[in-house]
Amino acid sequence: MPKRLVSVESRSLQLHDQLCAYQLKRSSIRRTLALLVGRQGLVVHAPWRLSLHEIEHFIHAKSAWIWAKLQHYATQNNSSWVWHNDMRLLYLGREINLNVSNHSRQISLVGDVLHVPSLAPEKIIAWYKTEAVRIFQMRLAEFSPRLDKLPSALSLTNARTRWGSCTSAGVIRLHWRLIQATMAEIDYVLVHELAHMKHMNHGVRFWQRVETLLPDYQQPHRQLRQVGHRYHDMCTELS
Repeated sequence: MPKRLVSVESRSLQLHDQLCAYQLKRSSIRRTLALLVGRQGLVVHAPWRLSLHEIEHFIHAKSAWIWAKLQHYATQNNSSWVWHNDMRLLYLGREINLNVSNHSRQISLVGDVLHVPSLAPEKIIAWYKTEAVRIFQMRLAEFSPRLDKLPSALSLTNARTRWGSCTSAGVIRLHWRLIQATMAEIDYVLVHELAHMKHMNHGVRFWQRVETLLPDYQQPHRQLRQVGHRYHDMCTELS
């Protein structure tokens, strides 16, 4: 029985003057080309024998259908989220521009421009998560001298309804999308969970503890409630 060959790679190509990210899945047992557009974006299923030129020629031929489907899902999600070059992203409360360049060897943020070697959404999300770990750890170090006890662990979460959580064992988890928020908002969520290490409720003593750690917590608390949906909308189907 012949060995089945399978490969999966992230690629992008120019469609209607914009870069369109897609996932290419090749299989030696597949006989036909198929395009699937869903909440994860465009996925192309192709026979192993077809060249990249033939595959992308087929994609171009179906470009109108592809964009219509992408916009359909973006509308369903109350978002205009379609990955493309020069799109605007959020990072630490400010807008940055995505720049796709073959001259970039790795993802790097220079000023307000995020340089990426290719339009691979999962790699951009991985960069966000790496930055989230770095920033969250840095902010924890800032509050550490004021704590009676440090968290047993600080990790990332992708919970649908919570920005953070704290277990009875002192494990704090913060949503990775918070890296899009302002530093004040990040501090508020972190302090909120640090306060839960002493008070596993939202009683008077809990809020007193929050105020002790972050005296001006009310403003970022209010701001996060008002604009926090922006951070959830961004990249919501790529986590």
